[in-house]
Amino acid sequence: MTVHNQTETNETDSLLKQVRALENEVRGVVRTQLQLAGMEARRAGESFVRMVAFAVIASCLVLSAWGALVAAAVAAVVNSGVLSLTTALIIVAACHLAIAFYLMKRIKQKSRDLLFSKTSSNL
Repeated sequence: MTVHNQTETNETDSLLKQVRALENEVRGVVRTQLQLAGMEARRAGESFVRMVAFAVIASCLVLSAWGALVAAAVAAVVNSGVLSLTTALIIVAACHLAIAFYLMKRIKQKSRDLLFSKTSSNL
């Protein structure tokens, strides 16, 4: 083996070691990034679940407060002798149903925006 061939072999071995070291380093970085992404995804999922739970609890509290306010208004109207209890409750129920139907109509109108109609027509 000549000196030139031995130098090329040493350079090739050195380059191969560097490539292997780089490969190991890249694997380590990728593994670390994937672990970080996994931990962040888990944290985001847990935060989302907490947010939904808090929203449900808040909704229940708002509904109970609304019910108390409506009951107080009905009691005030009935105690003042303006309406009977039955009439006051029927008026409250009718108002709530009218608002609910209006909101359902708006939801149906807005649901059309979920279809990406302009994007679909361009495809």
